[in-house]
Amino acid sequence: MNFFLKQTLLVLFTFGASVLSAQSIRFKSDFEDAKSSTALKFETASFSGSFSATNTSFTIKIKNSSDSVWSNTEIQLVDFSNKAVPLCPGNTIVLDPGETKRITYSSCSGDRGLFRLKSSYSSKASFKEDALFLCGKEWKLTVGGETFTFYTDI
Repeated sequence: MNFFLKQTLLVLFTFGASVLSAQSIRFKSDFEDAKSSTALKFETASFSGSFSATNTSFTIKIKNSSDSVWSNTEIQLVDFSNKAVPLCPGNTIVLDPGETKRITYSSCSGDRGLFRLKSSYSSKASFKEDALFLCGKEWKLTVGGETFTFYTDI
């Protein structure tokens, strides 16, 4: 492979990685936290795990600590004004007591991404500009009737 082709591929890869990383949503468990992260741990009486998200997907690693079977259709994400973010799983997954699985949800709205963002952005700057409203916004993740509150950041 010649030198010019290697340089071109490196530049394209670097640009692509920067755009993809720019679309990650950051989280914090408390509004007062100074630091946010791309993955957030959560725990309720019956469930524990962590989640991460981009403008196109919401990935949750979840452990069912209850005595009941849980289905991934029993999840809801709402903002502080009680507006739901429709989450669509690729397929229905059942989690037995004590079982842990990673589940990825996408936006149910074909023309919009998650968290009321677009499904794609041409640059990191355009993503940050559009996602500015996410800074410090309160959300509630309800899993099997149990709620965990968190805050978004960019």
